[in-house]
Amino acid sequence: MSDPDMTPDATEVRRNAGWRLAVWGLRVAGLGLAVVVGGLIIQLSATGVGLWMLAVGMGIYLPAVVTVFAGLIPAIRAMPRPRPSFWRVRRVLVQDAVHALP
Repeated sequence: MSDPDMTPDATEVRRNAGWRLAVWGLRVAGLGLAVVVGGLIIQLSATGVGLWMLAVGMGIYLPAVVTVFAGLIPAIRAMPRPRPSFWRVRRVLVQDAVHALP
């Protein structure tokens, strides 16, 4: 599964445990963000449940973002030089988080 944005050797990073941690962290962060948005929508109807949803959503989202960076930094460092730019790596990370790898 080759990506034109990353060098052929950089696709090896997908087998890295840090990369998999970052991918799963990004998936959980998306779930937390969805709970936060749901809490904001419910909060507009002036119920106390909205504040709880905001708190739970942020409790999911913030540790997940930390997990993404805790996995992404070692994965990028494991890439062979010349390393692709952060923006290309970020795009591949989002693509891997949205689409399941075989």
